[in-house]
Amino acid sequence: MPRALRPTWLISLMTLAGCFRAPYRGPQSDNFDGRRFRNLEPKPHKGTRALLRWQFSREKQAPWIDQPGPAIPPEVAQRVEGDELRVTYINHATLLIQHRGLNILTDPVWSQRVSPFSFVGPRRHHPPGLGLDQLPPIDLILVSHNHYDHLDLESLRALVERFPLASVVSGLGNGPLIRESGFSRIVELDWWQELPLAGGLTLHSVPVQHWSARTRDDTNETLWMGFVIESPDGPLLFPGDTGLGPEFRLIRERFGPMRFAALPIGAYAPRWFMRDNHMNPDDAVQAHKQLESSRSLAIHFGTFQLSDEGQFGPPRDLAKALADWQVDADDFRVPTPGYQWLIPPLAAQE
Repeated sequence: MPRALRPTWLISLMTLAGCFRAPYRGPQSDNFDGRRFRNLEPKPHKGTRALLRWQFSREKQAPWIDQPGPAIPPEVAQRVEGDELRVTYINHATLLIQHRGLNILTDPVWSQRVSPFSFVGPRRHHPPGLGLDQLPPIDLILVSHNHYDHLDLESLRALVERFPLASVVSGLGNGPLIRESGFSRIVELDWWQELPLAGGLTLHSVPVQHWSARTRDDTNETLWMGFVIESPDGPLLFPGDTGLGPEFRLIRERFGPMRFAALPIGAYAPRWFMRDNHMNPDDAVQAHKQLESSRSLAIHFGTFQLSDEGQFGPPRDLAKALADWQVDADDFRVPTPGYQWLIPPLAAQE
């Protein structure tokens, strides 16, 4: 297929995908006008015209090359207890977080493509660091928003077969879609709502600067969010995907310095198109500092080709940003799939 025809063809397919799902309806609020959700600082949405401008003006990119998985699969504990915090980077925005007896998955994606179709769309260039059969018992799944690289029905269907009693938490309006995967324990939250968890933990939904859509016609009809896991041992942040807005300072003010934050560093070029909703590495380091995060992990890069910065651009640009902002690279790490990190307690950093 000629490259010039590809964007309009994909847009037509996106129009057909999932177009019969009823939109969320609820009372108006500070972030919902009765039909669509909005950011704390609303930005103009870049629609089809901007998308086509980007697609037709793209410079030729170096092709992405497939990367090998871990030479030795990581060993994963069934549970960890007390103040121990273990984070395993699986791929993209998928993490296994183990703390105080709970096993938590974020934005699970094991599919070969992040697309409404199996034959077209961004394909995987790095195998997951853990296979589905290597997971310990999963108690909780966090889904930050409904984009295909974060809410993957194929992966959710595989997970519900193994962990049918797991709970799934996401934003308002995402429940009906997640229910199609087979999960029945689904909680929809608005920003700043909370959910008590076992082990003395509390899950909080927090605002992030992003957007939602599964098709061309359902923009911002469901809510996007990040999650703070409040723990007696210090709070943890998983923001999903986000631009750099006022949200990180608000999160720091409400919960205190983060023990751990997973911060996206990819899908940032071209900046005129991506800036409002995707952080670049320099933004991510600023977020790390605003959160006063003790330890941060880079996510959302290197697995699927979603934008123009190149396959190896995010780690390179993050190294420069860390040097520019005088942040120790050991405090903000760049993982490969399968990387495991035992996060030190906050007290160890005092």
